[in-house]
Parts: sequence; structure tokens; C-alpha cells
Amino acid sequence: MNVVLVGGGEIGVLVSGALHRSHNVTVIDQDEGRGEAFEHLDVRFLRGNGADPDDLRLAGVDGADAFIACTLNDDINVLACLAAKGLGAKETMAFVTRQRYVDAFRPRGAMETIGLTIDRILWPQRTLAQQIVEIVRVPRALDTGSFAGGRVKLVEYRMEPGDPYLEESLSQIKLPEGVLVAALLRGDAFVVPTGENHLHIGDKVVFMGTGEGVRRIEARFAPSRRRQRVAVIGGGNVGFMVSEELLDYGLDVTIIESDEARTEKLAGLLPKALVLRGDGTDLELLEQERIEDVDVVVAVTADDAANLLISLLSKQLGIPKVVTRVSRTRNRRLFERVGIDAPLTPRTAALQEVINWLRLDEVDHLATIEDRAEVMEVTFPQQAKAGRVFELGAPRNSLIGAILRKNRAIVPTGDTSIQPGDHLFLITTPDNVDAVEAWLDRQERGTVI
Repeated sequence: MNVVLVGGGEIGVLVSGALHRSHNVTVIDQDEGRGEAFEHLDVRFLRGNGADPDDLRLAGVDGADAFIACTLNDDINVLACLAAKGLGAKETMAFVTRQRYVDAFRPRGAMETIGLTIDRILWPQRTLAQQIVEIVRVPRALDTGSFAGGRVKLVEYRMEPGDPYLEESLSQIKLPEGVLVAALLRGDAFVVPTGENHLHIGDKVVFMGTGEGVRRIEARFAPSRRRQRVAVIGGGNVGFMVSEELLDYGLDVTIIESDEARTEKLAGLLPKALVLRGDGTDLELLEQERIEDVDVVVAVTADDAANLLISLLSKQLGIPKVVTRVSRTRNRRLFERVGIDAPLTPRTAALQEVINWLRLDEVDHLATIEDRAEVMEVTFPQQAKAGRVFELGAPRNSLIGAILRKNRAIVPTGDTSIQPGDHLFLITTPDNVDAVEAWLDRQERGTVI
């Protein structure tokens, strides 16, 4: 596949790193110094303007199977995609940061009516906001996921004193019907659980199962259903979208924003929220406003350093859960190491969406779990023979967490039969796609290893 990228920033590097071994990748950026980031990759780097037709022709956009514009400038991304489409690129994707572009290029939207189309508009901040909302809504959860229209769900918890299932082997614990332990995150290690594993304080445990089964797990880890109180620090686009959705779900929301004009605008747009003007890194302000009484702090300023300080102050105040935006992917592990509950980056989710859009493999990449595990969806081949889980096994370093068959979710045991056409939800490592595809190929050919 021939792929042309406009934008040599972090997103461009992440996408190139995922594609360069198997595909022809060309990157265009006006900053020649950014070429250094691609020197270790098998990538062609061109200094140029991604919205200039001459530079696009030089990059070979007329033969591009996919064209992705991922600069930090919405206008350039949109113009580049329109120019690339006119020059012959088969599929185009533009990264944006504003709702108006999402609306303008939606199917049968304003742009399509005048003949201007972009195949995919991607708004990473919106994806991040939705992810934050789902985590906040589930008390104590570090991560959540919903797949197949809610028929399959997952939830992640850190084990604390007094939690159910502590120090018991997985073969002995009695989980609610329709749920299983799908993964353990212990220190920096991802563990595919077996019946011999025990759950210890500090372990991060991922439960997966049917919607009803996961709801029962949620009730065991946080039985109280009182109305949650949330402090959102940072009133930019992400903070606004998070606050708006949480208010719609009936949560109490306090917003702290340092810019006076933005504060006034938020107060007008979100009359049900308490909007305060102030510095979220000011401990005196946080204490004065009794932020220590909230259930969750969401730190979503545009500055990683400020978000880290806000998160550390929140933990010092004893706030049960802190959800933090991490703009730079490389900073995520630092946030984890200092004990931040849920550091989230929009770029990780964006990379998954790009990979799925390109359809590079037989796998749908549904979600990542702390950058160390991934939820993948695959279809058991129609030509394969049915067999029980213990007979067919699973791809290396993977666990089959759920099966979707004719819109019915099944949580498998060793005796569960896998049928051709079943959708399998796997928990595995992000780099394990080759092993998953090899396993599918063996099932299709009837080879047992």
C-alpha cells in the first residue's frame, strides 16, 4: 500500500512506525528538522507544503492508496485532503480539532452538496472526551470498554484492601455469570491469566464479559450508587465536551478554568455546572473550593506539566480517582509511575482508528489497555472446523474474552464450542497481530499446532 502523510509531528511518527515495515510511506512536512524523527524508519521524508499541489505531486499522491493529513492546523489538513483527492488519492483522512469541520464533511453535509469530500474526518479530542466520560461514570474503574453495541464490555480495577477475590486463585473464585478475568497488569508486565494466578493488592485486573455480567462486577467493586461529584480542570474543547456529557448523565460538575473569557463562555453554555475562574495547580484554591470532597478529578488542560501537577495535588488531597489527559504519548509512563489512576492520550486512540481505517490486517483494533494490552476482534474463518476452546487453543500470548454469535454474547470456558463465523474478542499485546493472523490461518487450513 502507498501511504502519504502530511505532518511530521508525533502522530505522523506513530502512524509511520506502524506502517513502514510493510508499506510504502512518504511524509511531507515544512520543517526539515523533523526528518530526524524518521531516520530510523524506512520512510521517504520530503520537505514541502502538504497543501501545495506541486509538492503533493512530488510525493506521488496520484498513486496513493491512502492520504492522511495530521498536522496541528485544521485548515491545512482539510485543504491538503481536498487537493490530494483532486490529484488522484484513493482515500483521504483529515485530523481536526473543531466541530465545524466534522459537521461540514459529514455525509450529505454542506461540503458534499458542493462536491467536496473527505473520506474520513478524525477528531482525536472527541474520542478522548468520550473515553474519559465512560471511565468517570463507573466508580473506581481505571478503564472501560463497550463493544458490539454494548453486548460485550470490559472494566479495569486496581485491587485494594477489602476488595473481593483477593489472594484467591482464579480457578477458585466465583465470578458473576457471564464474566471472566481477561488480563492482569502487574507492574510493567501484561499477564494472560490462568487458573493458577492469584489476585494481589496493587494488581490491575481486567474483567470482560456480557453487559449484565460486567454490571454485576461493577456493583461488587463499588456498591454505592450515589450521585457522583466531578471536578474538571481545564475548560478547553475536551473539558467542555466531558463536562457537557457528565451533566447529561446527571453528575455534579465543577469546572476550573484560568481564562476569564472562556470561563464566562462556559458558564453560559453549561448553566448546570459550577464554573470557577482560577488556576487548577493552586493548592490554596483547590482547598478553598473543597475539591477534596469530589469523587473524581479530570485534569484536561493543554499542558502535560500542569496536568501532572494537578493530578499529584489531587492525590495528595485524597481524591479517590484522577483521570488525566496526556498530550505527549511518551509522557504516559511517567504519569503511571507516579500513581496517576488513568492517564489517557488522544494519540493512542487516533492511531487505532487510522489502522482500522486502512484495513491493514484481519484484525479490528478496538481498544488499548494502558499501552500494554489490546482488545482485538477477529472473525473465525468460515472454512474452519468448529471446535472447543481447549482443543483449538488461542493465539500465542492471548485470551479469548468473549464470543459474539448472531448478536448473542458468550463468555467462553474450555468446553465452549467456537463456530465458523463467530466474532472473537481477544485480549493480547499490541505487537501480537502476526500470531493472531497465523492462528486464524491454521484454523482455516485445519492445521493443529
